[in-house]
Amino acid sequence: MTSTSIPVIDILPLVNLAADPTPTKSIPDEAQNVALQIAEACQTVGFFAITNHGVDHFVVNDALSAARDFFSLDSTIKSAVSMTETYPYGYENYESLGIHCARNDDDHSSSGSNNVLCRGNKNKNSNAISATTPQKLAPDSKETFSIGPINPLKSKMPPRQFPPFASPSFAFHLSKYFEVMEQLAQILFRGLALALQLEDPEWFLREGVFDEGHQCALRILNYPLLQLELGDEDVNEVDVQRDPIIRAGAHTDYGAFTILKSGGPGLQLQLSGGTSGKGKGGEWINVPHLPDAFVINLGDLMQRWTNDRWRSTLHRVVAVFDEAENKDGITKAGMKTTETTNVEDNKKKKVHQSAQRQSIAFFVNMNGDAKIVPFSTCVDEKNPSRYDEILASKYLIQRHAQSMGQTTK
Repeated sequence: MTSTSIPVIDILPLVNLAADPTPTKSIPDEAQNVALQIAEACQTVGFFAITNHGVDHFVVNDALSAARDFFSLDSTIKSAVSMTETYPYGYENYESLGIHCARNDDDHSSSGSNNVLCRGNKNKNSNAISATTPQKLAPDSKETFSIGPINPLKSKMPPRQFPPFASPSFAFHLSKYFEVMEQLAQILFRGLALALQLEDPEWFLREGVFDEGHQCALRILNYPLLQLELGDEDVNEVDVQRDPIIRAGAHTDYGAFTILKSGGPGLQLQLSGGTSGKGKGGEWINVPHLPDAFVINLGDLMQRWTNDRWRSTLHRVVAVFDEAENKDGITKAGMKTTETTNVEDNKKKKVHQSAQRQSIAFFVNMNGDAKIVPFSTCVDEKNPSRYDEILASKYLIQRHAQSMGQTTK
């Protein structure tokens, strides 16, 4: 794995442009320069971070705090509103702790009784997941909760639902964060329009393209504390740098782009060479955690819309183990190490742990009836149009079906 830096772009000129989007007003050179940086990032990496975005940090902190409190609740409260075939939001049980369990009679809890491995063992007295081998810390050991647009009539999506016994502030803070992300998406859309050299900076914000009928979604994610207990004979065999523990499997996003607020490191992207000239095929690159920034990544719909000029990049989340010295002052890179003694066999074990990680993803989706056809600025004799026209909603349905191994007409 390689540590590198994604482009970090100061978007203050775009924020200022949004404050006075007069149609007849000329575009300041500063905003044009930001657009050039965005175009380069979208074409080469598909990821970039933004600073000076104008988002109140209190809104972000309140949403993260509300998410943290929600995920600490009993599972019966959290799952009161779950994702179903007719409601594509809510609490995702299939990703949450305790689902897809496998029996392993050779593994024992600290009390000595047999137990069920649920993506690792869920500690009864904490939110941690423990296991004795990396293989038992199954991928996607996370839980999520999602909400959709506030206007079900225009978006044609189901009305929002919140668990009735969750704190009232939970709905308030998530709804507020959603509203602020809508505003940030509009700012970014102006930058994307300039980067694509479209005729109007407001092109994406036209009625029927991205207005009150959009189909955006907000998802809060919780990656619980992971604890890996190893005996002395095993500790040298585990290298989480070489064989990382996957917390969210490799994927691309379906929509226009995603605005991510991360609570810590662990995000990785994969560049397969191509026109970027960066990274070897299959090499995973660490995305640095920037506390005051948002990370933006393009989705599959935007790659199609730009006739593959811009890229939707494969990414994943891995466990990042805290660094700390053990009693001998030595630690394996990336692991926080403490020693415990198993009361059953009196053997010492080293416990490596990865801190709890939370994030909030805002998936920017167009209006369902928006027509997606490659932009004229992305089509020429050398690069003819690769795609037919398709409605945004139909494209999202197709991509979801493909990810599930299904086919659509």
